[in-house]
This record gives sequence, structure tokens and C-alpha cells, in this order.
Amino acid sequence: MGETAVLLIAHGSPDPKWLELVESAVRQCQIDLPIRVAFLGGVEGRSIEQEWKRLEESGAKRIIVIPLFVTAGSSHVGEIRTMLGLSSDPWLREDIEIPRIAVRARIVWCSPLEDHPVVEQIVANRVQELAHHPHAQALLLVGHGNEREGGQARWVRLLHRMTLRLQNRFGFAAAGYGTLRPDTLREQAQMLADKGELVVVPLFVSTGYFTRKAIPQRLEGMDYRYDGSAYLPHPLMAEWINQSVRAAIVTDHFTKRSVYANGREKTVEMGR
Repeated sequence: MGETAVLLIAHGSPDPKWLELVESAVRQCQIDLPIRVAFLGGVEGRSIEQEWKRLEESGAKRIIVIPLFVTAGSSHVGEIRTMLGLSSDPWLREDIEIPRIAVRARIVWCSPLEDHPVVEQIVANRVQELAHHPHAQALLLVGHGNEREGGQARWVRLLHRMTLRLQNRFGFAAAGYGTLRPDTLREQAQMLADKGELVVVPLFVSTGYFTRKAIPQRLEGMDYRYDGSAYLPHPLMAEWINQSVRAAIVTDHFTKRSVYANGREKTVEMGR
């Protein structure tokens, strides 16, 4: 095994089908590097600490970390960064004790999905499947959101950017966004419903409780087009992983010189 490896970190689920969607995306990657998948919780024997140790014990001295989360506004992303000894986000809950992992390998941190061009194309494909007459329809994007102010601000910025670009791309009569936490979904849906037939598209990594139950429950009694599709199992998810790894290697190559010039830094982080 070479000195560089990749660790993709996902949320985790007790549902084997959910786990297979993540593993399948990784298998489709075209990366000539060892790559393992770790889960924040819910998967025995596949924790972040366990997978990290496996990579280090196999000889990895540099580990590219890819957080498979919608945005850095997710509290889970902050938890992972804290576990790895990276700077933590100020909006993390103070009542949660986050265990630290003993890290020897150098970390190259990648951005979550955000509105990467490949991610935007995935969402556009989902929109296209529902929006047959966009000039007479209104688009509603749905994100999980974050009850903490700082995290929610990141969610709102992502949703705002994506909404504007998709509205311009498809020519919707109107477009907006809502979150589940805090719960703004029904209010936003009612405002948009007056502008045209409602098209609802969730920004979630994979289908589950939120896409199958939480969103439909909040929209009960309303007329709208919705199929609950998430990012996975879109084939472009593998391409996002490919591009994340390639960008990490290039960024790390040009950053290392300054990192080691002062002899102090041992961690390289990609800009978000």
C-alpha cells in the first residue's frame, strides 16, 4: 500500500440498503489509491476510529478525508472535524462530548458536497425528472437544516445559491427553499404554491426517514410533484469523489512547501 489513502466518511444507518448505496458509489470510483468507508454511527466495526487505524496500520501517512454530507453546515461535519483534531465549528452543541482520535497520518480535508458543479448536475437531473413545464411550476428545494444559528446560515447560503441557479437554468415561475430544522417547509410551500404547480426536490445524500416520511408529512393536503429521490444512487456521485480526491492531491502538493517551511504545521485543509 502507498503512503496516501482515502477515507470517505458517511452518516451510517442500520439499513443495509443505505450502506450499499454508499459502498456502490465508492466501487464506481476511478481512483488508484486505497479507499475505505467509515460511518459516524450505526455500523458495527466501521467507525471512523477503526477505519482510520486500519489505514494507518496499512502504511498510510497521508489520508484524504471526504465527508459525504450535504454541507459544512451539518453539525455532523463539525463532529468529525473535532474527532480528527481539526478546528471545530462554534455552533456545535456544548453538551455533547466528542471523542478524539489518535491521529498520526497527515490529514487532507475535503469539502462536503455543497454546490460542487457535479452535485448541481445531480440536482438538476432530479429536477428535470419532475419539471415538465417549469414556466408554469414553482421549485421548492428542501434541506435538513440546523437549529444552531451558525450551521443554519451555511445551509441557507447553500440553498439560496442552488435555488437561484436552478431557477435561471430551467426558467421556473418561482423558486424557493425550506428546511426541516428549523421547520420552514410548509410555510415556504404555501407561498410558492400560488405561483404555479409545486415541484419539491430534497437535498439529501440518500433516501430515508426524512425523504420518505418527514417531508410528505409536512406537505400533507397540498398538491405537489415529488418522488423523494436523493443524491444516491446517481452515477455522478462517484465522479464527485474522483474530483474531490484529485483536487485534494493537487492542493496538497502546492501547500506542503509552505506547511513544512516553518516546521510547525502537520495538517493541510482544503478551502471550503
